[in-house]
Amino acid sequence: STSSCSRCLPKHSRALTNVTHTQAMDITEAFSTYGSCVERETEVRESVQAAVRDLEKTSYTISTILEKMHNAEGIQNLQTICSDCHAELARVPALYEALQERVPFGEFYRYHHNFRGTTQRLVGATCLIVYLEENRLPPHEEVAKSLGLCTQREKGFHLDLEDYLQGTLSISHELSRLAINSVSAGDYSRPFQIRQFLRDLHSAYSLLFPKNELRKKFDELKYSLKKTEEVVYNLSLRGLKPQDTETSG
Repeated sequence: STSSCSRCLPKHSRALTNVTHTQAMDITEAFSTYGSCVERETEVRESVQAAVRDLEKTSYTISTILEKMHNAEGIQNLQTICSDCHAELARVPALYEALQERVPFGEFYRYHHNFRGTTQRLVGATCLIVYLEENRLPPHEEVAKSLGLCTQREKGFHLDLEDYLQGTLSISHELSRLAINSVSAGDYSRPFQIRQFLRDLHSAYSLLFPKNELRKKFDELKYSLKKTEEVVYNLSLRGLKPQDTETSG
């Protein structure tokens, strides 16, 4: 029996060698496919990032224009500042369309992190402009439409609700700054209007029981409201409270 087993060993060895060779070929073929997938993924990612950079440029241009409202001359010319912002915002839908073409359908959230910050800044700018012009907060659908986006997730590329909420909360800091700088410019009624608007915003967001990142933004809103209330309190002590300031935002 020992001699028969020894005669079988070469056959087993040849079989094992063939199996190992086949496995090596399978791995090589598989990884050659993986390499193609990685290359395509890299191309898509770089293409998306290029489109996002164009969007970021417009976003920062709008932020630069809005920064002018914090000086005395800007406070007196808010309509001009808003008009300049509208001219830049008009370019945004085409930029989002270009971005959408580069994001594969059904993979919105795979690339969402690349442009969520920019989107939130554009949402904040849009909300701030609408407030300055109309003393109100535009809803989710209105902001999405102005950016050339939809709100339905099933349609693929859309304005995510959390991006809208984060962007909306970001305007509280700018408004509290505006309240302080308005006093320096001699506009004593605006801080009262801003205080009322931030109160309304705080009450609305309290209904959401915000958590995580949204909670941090909500805390910023509370701090901005507190600073604005201090401005209003000081104006009231000095007898500078206008008669028609207690209106809802």
